[in-house]
Amino acid sequence: MEAERPLETESQDIGQQEKRRPMFNQLHRQMLDPLRDRDWVSVSKLPDQPGTTLAVLRNGWMEQRSTGEGVEYRMTEAGLTELSRPR
Repeated sequence: MEAERPLETESQDIGQQEKRRPMFNQLHRQMLDPLRDRDWVSVSKLPDQPGTTLAVLRNGWMEQRSTGEGVEYRMTEAGLTELSRPR
């Protein structure tokens, strides 16, 4: 049986979980907006922002695949959730 934890500890844990959630900003929004229909999109149709692309991939908001024509991206369910949140 788990011992009861003080309310202070519970609120600290919740605060730490909130801090771990990556910040979704305007650059991320601009990267994901062309992927809104959830189809695979060529890298040439996305903004040329390698750092933002890496951050969006790392956070699991979009996924990548290589094809004969080049690299393509599409938005994940997590990306759609972030894009749908109020600003």
